[in-house]
Amino acid sequence: MRHFVFIDESGEANITNPDPRFNIFVLCGIVFREDAYDSFDNDFKQLKKKYFSHEQVVFHSIKMRKKEGVFKLFQDTIIQSSFYHDIGAIFKKHSYTVLACIVDKDKYREHYPFRNHAYENALMFMCERAISVIGKTNKQNILHFCLEKRGNKKDSQLKKYYTNFVKYGTAFVNTSDFQKCHPKLLFRGKEQNVNGLQFADLCAYPIARKFLSPDKEQLTYNLFENKIFCNSYGKKEGWGLKHFP
Repeated sequence: MRHFVFIDESGEANITNPDPRFNIFVLCGIVFREDAYDSFDNDFKQLKKKYFSHEQVVFHSIKMRKKEGVFKLFQDTIIQSSFYHDIGAIFKKHSYTVLACIVDKDKYREHYPFRNHAYENALMFMCERAISVIGKTNKQNILHFCLEKRGNKKDSQLKKYYTNFVKYGTAFVNTSDFQKCHPKLLFRGKEQNVNGLQFADLCAYPIARKFLSPDKEQLTYNLFENKIFCNSYGKKEGWGLKHFP
């Protein structure tokens, strides 16, 4: 059975660019089994057709929040309320697992003053935990990691980093565990309109807001909180939610 891990981010990965209002970087991964993804993808397309008359619109969290471009229709509060009700039903209905790595930029600079690899570090954690989600023993499981294109140079550097830890293993997952699931790293552009990537984008920001304001209710986060990977005792921290460093 193939599994897809769609990965997107919230915030700026460059550690040298501090932002006192949003001084974190979050990489979020959504793990779908292939059959579950097909069902989700169909519902996502139908949602787009219902509100935008076609499925080519690309959901982007920040533009939706600012009601920019095609999302100006959300200035009508009745339409906005109806849309968020419908997309909320998709969040709750479908079968998927959420993974996230939350990088505190200040702590990163303190621990690693000469490093600037927050994205690469977070990707490794994402891949390690995806192995745990699908199980290390089932050789029939296949993993495809799907990332949004970030430019030829950055994509090439990221692929090299990824290939290295898959080939040699990490501190928590050895190379044989990686190889059992025949992992592939795929890059897709926005023009390819991959709904799984857009869904990861929609989940990343609420995770960031929950970290920054833990006592404030985050309605979108509440929709998928029970989808976050956890251990048998329900603990998310260190499992589906990785705080780094």
